Amino acid sequence: MGKDTRIPDEVILGQFSKAVREMLADDDLVKAAPEEFSISTDLAIKMVPYFPEWRVSPEWTRREDEEKRLAWNDEAGKERLKKIRPDIIVHRMHLQDENILVVEAKRAQNKDYADDIRKLTMMTLEYTPNPDYHYGYLLGVHLIVDLPKRTVVGNNVYRNGEVDSKLTELLRRMLH
Repeated sequence: MGKDTRIPDEVILGQFSKAVREMLADDDLVKAAPEEFSISTDLAIKMVPYFPEWRVSPEWTRREDEEKRLAWNDEAGKERLKKIRPDIIVHRMHLQDENILVVEAKRAQNKDYADDIRKLTMMTLEYTPNPDYHYGYLLGVHLIVDLPKRTVVGNNVYRNGEVDSKLTELLRRMLH
């Protein structure tokens, strides 16, 4: 058995918040006012030194030789399947049970969060009936930034498929 790789929630969020604050302080990035893809990629790059024993991957679409997908039942009970591309994941490649953080980052101007919420809900579940679509991330973060104003206008932290109000408040305090 390998070493214990569990990281306390407070450490994960503390390291993440340092990268977010660094991103918000980046004059060149703020001046460029890029779209979401560039913001999340830049944030992932800034996260790398804060997670030295983990891989920080932006726009990650694969699990081994399969595309990442989510499965859920709609209101009529019919199974739905959708390809996904999380904005940022912090993980150990080839080790399904070593996924610690999934991030969906949005600009404040974007108001369509339904897909982000579904991803964070499903990807942080401890258990799913179908192991082909189970990711088991310890935490998920929905981050909404107003880059020109250098501020986070919204954040929710997900644990086991739900918003965790205590962790959400902790991250809010860390970011301000």
